[in-house]
Amino acid sequence: MNKLQELQAKLSHAALSAKEIISRADAEGRPTTPDEQATFDRLIQTVADCKAQIKQIQDHQARAEELARLEETLAVPQGRRTPPDQPSPAVPPPAPSRSSGIPANVVRTRPLKAFQNTREGHEDAYRGGMWCRAAIFADQRALSWCLSHGVGTDIRAALGTTPNSSGGFLVPVELSQRIIDLREAYGKFRQNVFVQPMGRDSMNTPRRLTGITVGPLGENPSSAASESNPTWNNVQLNAKKCGALAKLSSEISEDAVIDLADWIASEFAYGFGYFEDQCGFIGDGTSTYLGIAGLTNLMTVALGLAGAVACATATHDTFAEIDATDLAGAMGVLPEYARANAKWYCSAYAREMVFGRLKAAAGGNNPQTLSGDFMDSYAGYPIVTSQVLPAGPSTDYSGLPMLFFGDLSKSSTLGDRREIRIFPSDHRYMDTDQIGILGTSRFDIVNHDLGTTSAAGPIVALCGGAS
Repeated sequence: MNKLQELQAKLSHAALSAKEIISRADAEGRPTTPDEQATFDRLIQTVADCKAQIKQIQDHQARAEELARLEETLAVPQGRRTPPDQPSPAVPPPAPSRSSGIPANVVRTRPLKAFQNTREGHEDAYRGGMWCRAAIFADQRALSWCLSHGVGTDIRAALGTTPNSSGGFLVPVELSQRIIDLREAYGKFRQNVFVQPMGRDSMNTPRRLTGITVGPLGENPSSAASESNPTWNNVQLNAKKCGALAKLSSEISEDAVIDLADWIASEFAYGFGYFEDQCGFIGDGTSTYLGIAGLTNLMTVALGLAGAVACATATHDTFAEIDATDLAGAMGVLPEYARANAKWYCSAYAREMVFGRLKAAAGGNNPQTLSGDFMDSYAGYPIVTSQVLPAGPSTDYSGLPMLFFGDLSKSSTLGDRREIRIFPSDHRYMDTDQIGILGTSRFDIVNHDLGTTSAAGPIVALCGGAS
């Protein structure tokens, strides 16, 4: 589902939810309650925001289509004008392609996952695949093609005998952009957190602690205003290196380069996105997770962040036992400043067993809501699922986080040091006639604003009740 479809679905769901509030009050012969009115106002604002964003996207698409038509017109060679007494050519010369084109023998064995299934998407995949053949397989014909078509900034390193001496090959823009886009789509933590580009291995980013203090000011000059100043500290980011090793057959033919680029982009993007989710959500501070501590290990009842932890009703320690009162308790703890971009964060199992169960049991359902033809949300807030978050039908989560509610972009920072590098090796798996591909990246995650013993931060954990 693309962004436009998501917005249209969100708009439809918000409008239906607002209508149900009014219909319920009319059916009961009463005015709306203050809570219902607040929810109604928030839903109407959501409708207005979605309409504005939809219009922006549609206007942008219209401008892009107009530009494409203009470029197509300008790309047609004009040549000498035909004299008036001679007939004009029946068919104008075709516009030149953006690239040299894809050879007819190139095979696409399946729909592309990483690249769009359009002419431009196939051309980008072909250019990325040719780079893969040059950098990974040291194919001389692919090397020559990349050099003549400007693909890859360090592709000349593959001509030497030690291509990894400079730390591997930087992925070219055609492939890198798809990995970046897919990593943000697969990685739910990166998708919602604040991403801080890092220009060096270690850096500090400022974090506001307190602001000024306002108090009464008397008319007597001796009653001077007390001085107060905002205070700040730093969030330290230290880039850490991670990587994934994959194997490829050394006999991948030249006519399969599109599938080669699509496979590499999809696999590495998913792998890095999944690992970032593990570090940010469930990291235990050990080397397994690059020393990163995740939310599930930082926001337990035992660690004392009482202000940021909402405990479910006693004995509600499994997902099947969580009820609307427990969820309302988590929502009630979250500060107002974090509500504008607040979301629910949970596993797919928790989404179905908690939110799906409660919505199906609630009144006012209709065929559209039960069929799921709208964006996942609860009480007007989106539901974001990540499979690394807690799940399990019979697990006892007493005192442990089961799901989260709040604004992840205010509670956590992901430091992005550099993008993917590729390290090929044709020696490690020579006995099986395969080539090893090591993809590496460098980043850091700090969950820095999680509340205190007396006050909640921008993210709140709902922990299981005491057994």
